[in-house]
Amino acid sequence: MILTDRRRVILFCYVFFLPLLSVLLRGTPLPSYILAESETFRPYLLIGETGKNFDGTEEAIIQKFFMNDAEIIGRYRPVGDPDRYIFFVTTKQLKKASRNGGEHGLFLGVLHLAVDVKGEMVYLSVPNIDYWGNLLLREDFDRVTKAVGEFKTDLPRMLPKLRGRFMRPFGSTEPLTVDRLRTYQFMKRLPSMDDTIELGNFENHAKAIQVVEERLKRSSELTQLFRYDVIRKDATLFGVQIPQEREIAELLDQSERKATPFYPWQIAVVNGRVFSPAPLFKIPAGFPELTLRQLLKLRKLSTSIVASLKELEQ
Repeated sequence: MILTDRRRVILFCYVFFLPLLSVLLRGTPLPSYILAESETFRPYLLIGETGKNFDGTEEAIIQKFFMNDAEIIGRYRPVGDPDRYIFFVTTKQLKKASRNGGEHGLFLGVLHLAVDVKGEMVYLSVPNIDYWGNLLLREDFDRVTKAVGEFKTDLPRMLPKLRGRFMRPFGSTEPLTVDRLRTYQFMKRLPSMDDTIELGNFENHAKAIQVVEERLKRSSELTQLFRYDVIRKDATLFGVQIPQEREIAELLDQSERKATPFYPWQIAVVNGRVFSPAPLFKIPAGFPELTLRQLLKLRKLSTSIVASLKELEQ
C-alpha cells in the first residue's frame, strides 16, 4: 500500500510523539539525550534581596539553616572584599547527590551561599546546580536528578524571608545546553573535565586525607576553608583560598552582578587520588564570556594557580 504524504506525517507523529506522551503522563523523567538541546543554564542564580543589613542577614541565615537541619561547615570573605561573604552549607539532599553522583559527585556536596552588599541592599546568590552538575558530573548527573530536584524545591524554604525573591539566572548572556556543558571546553586545545590537575596518589583514602591536611597547614599559598566528607564513600572535598583570587576578580569579575558563588577553589580526594579541576577549564566555565585578550592573561594566571596547588605535592 502506498502512503500519502499526509498519512506519512500522521504515522511519524504517532511513532515519535506517543512514547514521549506516555513517559510524561507516567511522570518519568525524560532521558538526557532528549532534553540536552532544550534545557539551557547559566552559571549562577540570584535568589533575592534580603531587606536587612549584613548583620541581620547573617543572623537570619544561621537561624534558618539551624531550623532546617542544614549544616554550615565554613564561611569566608572572597577576594578580600568586605562587601562579599560566603557560607558553605550542606544539606540532606546535597549529601545524597554527592554520594550517588559518581567519581565527581562530591563537587555537589557543598552549597556556596553568597552574600553581596551593594549600598543598602544585601543580595543572596548561589551556583546554579544544574549548570555545575552537568559540567562536573556530566552523565553521572542523571543519577542524582531526584536529590537535586528535592534540593531545589527545599532551598527557598531553608532561606530567610526576603524582601524581593528573584530566582534569576545570571553569569552569561547566552545560556549553555546540557550537551555543551557535558563536553565543555572553552575552545580547542584548552582543558576539559578530563584534564584535571593531579596532586598525588596514596595507598588509601585515610592516608591521602592526612597528607593533604598536613600540607595545607604548612602551605604558604593555600588556606583551608572547609572539609566535606561524603557519607559512606572514600571521597572528601576541600575548599581552599588561593592567592590569585583577587587577580581573577580584577580580570573577569567586574560586572554589576558579581559572580561571588564562583569562589573558592576546590581540591578533591577520591579513593586516595588527589586532584583539582584545571584553571583553564573551571575559570572559563565560571566566566563563559571572557574575551580572547582576557584569555591570554588568564593563561599566565593559570600557570600561577597550578604552581600554588602543586604545593600539596611537596
